[in-house]
Amino acid sequence: MDALLLMCLVTAVSFAVFALVYRANKTNMLTGFTFGAFLFSLALTLGVVTVSHEDNPFFLYPLIAVAVLAVIAALFGLYILIAFLLFNARTVFKREGHSLANSLTLLAAVAIVVFVAVSWLVASQSTPFWVQALWSGIAAVVGVYTFIVFLFLMTAFLCSIARPRKNKDYIIVLGSGLIKGQVTPLLASRIRKAIVFAQKQDEKTGKLPILIMSGGQGPDEPRAEAEAMREFALNAGFDADHVLVENKSTDTAENMAFSKAIMDARSPEGYKAIYSTSNYHVMRAGIYARQAGLKMDGLGAKTAFYYLPNALLREFAALLIMRKRRYIITVAVVFLLSVATTGLPYYLAQMIANAV
Repeated sequence: MDALLLMCLVTAVSFAVFALVYRANKTNMLTGFTFGAFLFSLALTLGVVTVSHEDNPFFLYPLIAVAVLAVIAALFGLYILIAFLLFNARTVFKREGHSLANSLTLLAAVAIVVFVAVSWLVASQSTPFWVQALWSGIAAVVGVYTFIVFLFLMTAFLCSIARPRKNKDYIIVLGSGLIKGQVTPLLASRIRKAIVFAQKQDEKTGKLPILIMSGGQGPDEPRAEAEAMREFALNAGFDADHVLVENKSTDTAENMAFSKAIMDARSPEGYKAIYSTSNYHVMRAGIYARQAGLKMDGLGAKTAFYYLPNALLREFAALLIMRKRRYIITVAVVFLLSVATTGLPYYLAQMIANAV
């Protein structure tokens, strides 16, 4: 079979697999994996096309550009990443203030620098073999989690760009905290996203969905988030008869569970719903929705670019905590396998040498 035809077939199959997985469960990181596999097969296909037309400048110039970018990424990618994380940390501190939650990009940059420095020392110095074996285990764990971060980012992106059908009965708007009892810009973007979708659906189908404002009252807040959110929606001109309040929840899991109880009570015959949140939060919110028994997509409201890296790192950390048992087992298995495969040949050689 012709190489190009084979690669086109592989690409088509990989896209079909991705489409099936994406349709079944957007929040599963298998979605990110299958999409990455599709992109990889597509890149190989384009590479085959380029090589087969290497005399054509139309194909040659893109190949040169990709090669240059690959060289830059290989030589300077890590340094560019560290510089970006440090710059982002500075921007977040300047605009959002100093706190642990706002320090994740700084901590990530420091962790990368420390990892690179220790790796260089272990490789370049006469370190004991057991230190090298232990460090190989740590490096293996870092490698696996780097891949997991890639899958997370890919899946989070795919979740955030979902375009739900305009046939919904309810839109759950997830709270995110108030400042002095008022809706924050971040929360306002979630409400506006829901309002825009609802109004477009009304224009298209004549059916205005009900907004469920979901958020309780924090210990430092003068009123429940849901009450402030409802007020914001009404001031924006949304129909008061199509706004409900769920004011008991304290986290995303409760947002989903308590909102589901409201929808179940109002529509026992069944209903179609979506949720509105920030784009970086759509994936994890969707996981909580499924845990509550709700199979629905989310609307991802735009977030300021400077805020995204820190927010995504926070989401990833929250995902690790949510599934800590699974990831602790992953760390243990990867570490032990790496140490064993590094140390076993050495100790076997030592035993043979001693026996001789």
